[in-house]
Amino acid sequence: MSDRSNDASARELAEIACAFALDGAVVEVRRHGSGHIHDTFVSAVRRADGSLGRCLHQRINQRVFASPGQVMENIARVTDHLRAKIVEEGGDPDRGTLTIVPAASGAALHTTDRGECWRTFRFIEGARSFDTARDAAHAFEAASAFGRFVRLLGDLPGPRLHETIPRFADPAGRHADLLAAVDADVAGRVRLVGAELRFVEQHDGLVREARELFAPGALPERVVHHDTKINNVLVDDSTGTAVCVVDLDTTMPGRVLYDFGDLVRLGATRAAEDERDLGRVVVDPDCLAAIRRGYRAETRGFLTRDEDAALDRAGPLVTLTIGMRFLTDFLEGDRYFKVRREGQNLDRCRVHFALVRDLLSRAAR
Repeated sequence: MSDRSNDASARELAEIACAFALDGAVVEVRRHGSGHIHDTFVSAVRRADGSLGRCLHQRINQRVFASPGQVMENIARVTDHLRAKIVEEGGDPDRGTLTIVPAASGAALHTTDRGECWRTFRFIEGARSFDTARDAAHAFEAASAFGRFVRLLGDLPGPRLHETIPRFADPAGRHADLLAAVDADVAGRVRLVGAELRFVEQHDGLVREARELFAPGALPERVVHHDTKINNVLVDDSTGTAVCVVDLDTTMPGRVLYDFGDLVRLGATRAAEDERDLGRVVVDPDCLAAIRRGYRAETRGFLTRDEDAALDRAGPLVTLTIGMRFLTDFLEGDRYFKVRREGQNLDRCRVHFALVRDLLSRAAR
C-alpha cells in the first residue's frame, strides 16, 4: 500500500481512470485541489458525441481511513438518501450531491496491484470551492449548505453508519492523544512547542466543557459531516449560491456542535489555515454572524433547544480541539495531515489557538 502523492505517471493515472465505468475515452488526467488527506485528480473524458465531460478520481489515504470499503458504504447510503430528498424539495440531485462512478467491476472502489484504493465521482461543472470565505454572503451560503445537509440526513434509515475514524470528534480523546505525543516525543519536537502546550494548559476549562458537551447522551446523536470547512461547499460560478457539500469521508454519527464549530473555526476568518502572520488571524464579525444565521435558517425546528443553545459555544471548543490535532500531528512527525513545508502543522496549530483567543475575547464583550 502506498500513499505517495507523486508516484503515478500519466500513463498509470489514465489506466486507473479507465478502470471505472466512464462514459467515454480518457483524454488527460491532471492533479486537482489542495486537500490534506487524499491525492485527487481530474480526468477529461471524450464522449461518443464528441463532447467533453470530467470525472474526479481520488487515491484514498489508507493510513487515515483503514477501511475504505466502509467509507464508500457510508457515502453510497448518504448520497442515495440525499438524492431522494433533493428531488422531494424540487432540486437537481446531479448537482446537489456527489454521484459515485462505479469501477468497471461494479464496485465503488478500484484496488490496484499495489493495494491502493481509488474511487471516482462525477465532476460537478459550473461550481467551485474557496479555501476561505470571500465575504459574509459566501459564509452564509456555506453555513446554509451544512445546515441543510444535516437536516436532510435527519431521517436516514438504519443501520447506524460506520465510524470511519473512531473517536474522531472526541475532545477528551484528542487531549489525551496530545499528552501521549508529548510523553513519546518521537520526532524530538516537544522543545519547540512550549508556548503551545502552555496555551492548552491555560484553557483546560474549555477542554472540560467540550468533554461534557460531547459526552454520550449530553446532546442527540445525528448524522453529521465532521469536516465543515468552507472549501467543502461548492458554490455556483454564476449565482454564488451553495450547490453541493463534498468530502463525505467522515460523514458518520456525531453531534451538530462539532459541525458548527468546525465551520466557525475557518469560515469566520479570512486568514489561511497555515497563516504565519498571526496578526491577520482575526474573526470577521460579519462572517461569524452570517454563519450563525445561515445554519440556524436551515436547522430551526430540527435541532433541540439544547443543541441550538450550544452552538454559540462550539466555535472555541472545536477550534481548540482541532488545534490540538495539528499540534499532536506535528509532534508525531506529520503522519496525518499533508505538509508542503517544515513546520506547517505547527503553523496550523498556532492559527487555531489565535482564533480561540479572538473568539473568546469577542464572547466576553
